[in-house]
Amino acid sequence: MNSRLGIELGARVIRAVRLDGWARPRRTARVAEVEWDGSDPQDAVRELRAHLGPANAVGVAVDLSLLFVKQVKLPPLSAADKANIIRVEPERFFPVRAEDLVPATRTQDDLVFAAREAPLTAWVAALEALGTVDRVEPGPVALSRALARADVTAGTALIDGQEVIELREGRVARARRVYGELADTAAAVAATSEATVYVAPWDEQRVAALRALLPETRVVPMPTAGGVPALFLPAYGAALATGGGNDDQAESVLHSVELQARIARRRRRAVTLASAICAAALFIVILSAGGWRARVKHRLDRDLQTLNAQATPALALQTQLATMQRVAAAVGRIESDRPDPMKVLLALSQRLPRGASIRTINAAGAEWRLEGFAPNAAQLLGLLAAAPDFHDVRFLSATNRAVVGTRTYENFALAFRYTPAP
Repeated sequence: MNSRLGIELGARVIRAVRLDGWARPRRTARVAEVEWDGSDPQDAVRELRAHLGPANAVGVAVDLSLLFVKQVKLPPLSAADKANIIRVEPERFFPVRAEDLVPATRTQDDLVFAAREAPLTAWVAALEALGTVDRVEPGPVALSRALARADVTAGTALIDGQEVIELREGRVARARRVYGELADTAAAVAATSEATVYVAPWDEQRVAALRALLPETRVVPMPTAGGVPALFLPAYGAALATGGGNDDQAESVLHSVELQARIARRRRRAVTLASAICAAALFIVILSAGGWRARVKHRLDRDLQTLNAQATPALALQTQLATMQRVAAAVGRIESDRPDPMKVLLALSQRLPRGASIRTINAAGAEWRLEGFAPNAAQLLGLLAAAPDFHDVRFLSATNRAVVGTRTYENFALAFRYTPAP
């Protein structure tokens, strides 16, 4: 029996939905909710395994409380290329420093979700005890998939009175987490373009106050889907996305480079195994044909030799193409890390004190080195270090003083890294 497990990682609880059965009408859903600590998820995973058991495939939805979300203006590139841009310099787009992020991007718009890579990797590794993790995605994306099963493709979802998720045409258009009073939540809801708000969990007193603040907005309970309660819909949507049947496998996923490679290898092995099984079945049928066996075997051997001869040039070209792609990717990374020399010279000219001169300047990877003389080399070091664009400014060697006419100059050799402010 095919089994799928959808898991929503929240700030303090994990909600899970298990789907069993091959055909959709026979599929039944079981749910479970356990408390957890993100720094030590093992206990929660063991408790989930006791409640729901292992599964063939696991889909993970990460709650908005554990994510960064932002409209990021990027060139019109594919989702994978956008994610690579954010991975290179995450601090340019999100409030992090010296941390790697796993971004979830889409080709057709600028909405980006991101999670810290270190804890996300640890959570996914712990959840592998429940089954093969097939997909990791933002919670709002999983929620939109589940609501589509309930014929809800447009509207605003309000979850726990803090998460505001706007849906258009079955996709997440905007998402934010509101901190403050009910009036702040109402303002965030009013900023969306949808006239219907789906609330979970439902609280009559709070809903009445919300309706008073939003008299022109239709406020209704969030529907159920597939027999799953409203609060479990993100986990249900995550379960629906497992097994490779989702049409946006390459987009809106929180996959680290390592996880993406593992998933790709598993799918290639599955395809190879299925192909091998089909080939073996066909071969058995051929063998059972009695008198045709010898002639078929001879023909297959001859065709195999022909195909090998025809495939040799293509395999060589494929190898060459893969090598060129790796070289191009390496060159692209180097170019993206290296700032424009003219911008560096302009920034230096704006910050050099009077009387300072540069004899030589060169770049070594992402590091710049310059030599010259100035009336006060220490002052020059301080000016550059205080500028926001210059980082890791330091002397490469001791300074030497020299008297030219009536003035005293100091020779210096400096190194620094230059990152233009966004």
